[in-house]
Amino acid sequence: MLTGVEAKLTIYSDIFLWIGIFLLLSGYIGYFRKHHMRIVGYIALGIFWVGEAPYFFSISDNVNAVLCLLGLPLFIYFAYHESLSFKWDEDPEVMRFLAGGISIAMLIYYSIQRVPIAAGALIKVVADQTAWLGNLMGYEFTAMGIDYAGNPLFYRINHEEIRVSIRGSGVAIIFACTALQTLAPAFSLIATTTAEVVRKAKALLIVLPTIYIANLGRNLLVIYLTIEGITSFEVAHHQVAKIGSVLVLIILMLIVFEMMPKFHDNIISVISLPKREPLSAGDDGNDA
Repeated sequence: MLTGVEAKLTIYSDIFLWIGIFLLLSGYIGYFRKHHMRIVGYIALGIFWVGEAPYFFSISDNVNAVLCLLGLPLFIYFAYHESLSFKWDEDPEVMRFLAGGISIAMLIYYSIQRVPIAAGALIKVVADQTAWLGNLMGYEFTAMGIDYAGNPLFYRINHEEIRVSIRGSGVAIIFACTALQTLAPAFSLIATTTAEVVRKAKALLIVLPTIYIANLGRNLLVIYLTIEGITSFEVAHHQVAKIGSVLVLIILMLIVFEMMPKFHDNIISVISLPKREPLSAGDDGNDA
């Protein structure tokens, strides 16, 4: 069991979250001191991630705890490259891609995850649809009511999982089962890539529904493997389902690379940041 101190969200951590999102997004869409806004935004978000680590340590999820701790040096690294942009008086595509992609993804995700009534509604929809698919296979599943885990409706006060149990399956749907952690960055990274609107729309119409439907299939697969005694929940959820999810994402990424070459260029540019040099004279980083 978590102690009260461990379970409650740190108000200071969330202050850094919303300040970071606001500044990073403002630096992406605006022109007034955009590099300074992005720099401070990155640092604030890095501090937020460090603030999330104690919770994961408290539930012995050391992998996610370490990833949260690594968020600070990673975001400081992005802030450093923004300082180079300011120093070199440039705004390359890759830095806009990062600022827009990260800020919009986090805004979408946390605007729902941190608001129990919104998170609960999304979880309920996914649970209802998962139960419906199970019933098509001959099971008798019923998605129950929303358990808000002691949270008020309009803002989270603890880390406990909001959930909807599926009666007859032995499984409950939580926020991580909604695929929003994949949908939000997929939308934001495609949307912030420089490309024709039609190309972006086509890519989004392929990627977003596929991720959502694949996630419903993933939920049902976990239930099927568990309820039929084929394997344990842990193996079904942490291994089989994750392997399938990764394969789907790889295929979708290859499709987007084909449809939007600039998206591929942006990903390569992020990986190549350690080799970054000033843009040549007259190059503003806006070339298609």
